[in-house]
Amino acid sequence: MKRSQATKAFAGAIMASAALTALIAALGPLLASVPHLPDKGAAWYFWQTIPETRNFLSHATPWIGYVLHQAAMWAIVILMMGEKPHPGRLSKLNIAALAVNGAFILLHILQTHLWYDGLAQDVPVWSSQYSVIVMLVIILYQMAPQRGLFLGRKPGWRPEALGWSNRWHGLYISWALVYTFWFHPTVGEFGLLVGFFYMFLLLTQLSLANTEVHFSWAWIAVLELLVGLHGPLIAIQKAITGQDAGTGGLSFAGPGGIWIMFASGFLFMFAFTGQYSFRMPRWGRMTVIALYVALVAGLYSQRGFGRLYEVTFIPVALYGGTFAFAGLARLASALGRKAGGKGA
Repeated sequence: MKRSQATKAFAGAIMASAALTALIAALGPLLASVPHLPDKGAAWYFWQTIPETRNFLSHATPWIGYVLHQAAMWAIVILMMGEKPHPGRLSKLNIAALAVNGAFILLHILQTHLWYDGLAQDVPVWSSQYSVIVMLVIILYQMAPQRGLFLGRKPGWRPEALGWSNRWHGLYISWALVYTFWFHPTVGEFGLLVGFFYMFLLLTQLSLANTEVHFSWAWIAVLELLVGLHGPLIAIQKAITGQDAGTGGLSFAGPGGIWIMFASGFLFMFAFTGQYSFRMPRWGRMTVIALYVALVAGLYSQRGFGRLYEVTFIPVALYGGTFAFAGLARLASALGRKAGGKGA
């Protein structure tokens, strides 16, 4: 079967993402001598230099790179909002988005090796974390009419609210991705490498808006699942390298480590929501859920069944956030109609 222009570009972007991640890994040893402060806990971002080594350029260059990258992507996304879907074809805007993201990824790699620090030195770590969480919430909201929100059950979102989200979500997601990318220096430690590869895949998804790739349920589910690898690997990495020294052992990488909470939470989302992006018989779905329950039982036999409540943390945050966003979308669409009516 002949592949479309969009799927060929998608395959090329995946290979480019892997190559850029490999480049970051290969250059990583050059950053080994950069001094860091000890990790001070969950609200602390480790990958930043000590204040004594910072200067004007180390603060200014990540912000300049971020603002230019953000402005370019917002301009492209706004133009994309006026395009009609073109499933198998790339538009000039798709090509521009791929080129812009690729150029700024290379620029950020260079900036890291000249001045190291990203935006993290000036903004709190939760700003990056929550920007991605809200992105996941928006995806759950917009996918719910197709695959359901929980066990395939489809909520009754208001069509006008869903339409408002469909129209405007690209502006928010482009901010979340570009901001988070420039938040981190391009360091070649394995936990961050997984995060950068995932980020490049998300930028690919954004760049291929209005194509068949962007609308693929299965691809969206894979992207949702991959976020579950980043959190556990960061926790494991910080423990192995001793970066969790001030966290009271919360990031311990062993059999009972906190990585289990991240892994079990995001895998819950796949077992009870994400897998419904794929066509499979009922027994197949039940098998996925049974395997998840068995995995959690095995993991918490090591971490302690007294901590089993941790499994609910991520699902409660994401499902709760989805219903909160549904309310926001409904309010925003109503205000938009009201304003439009007055204008008419």
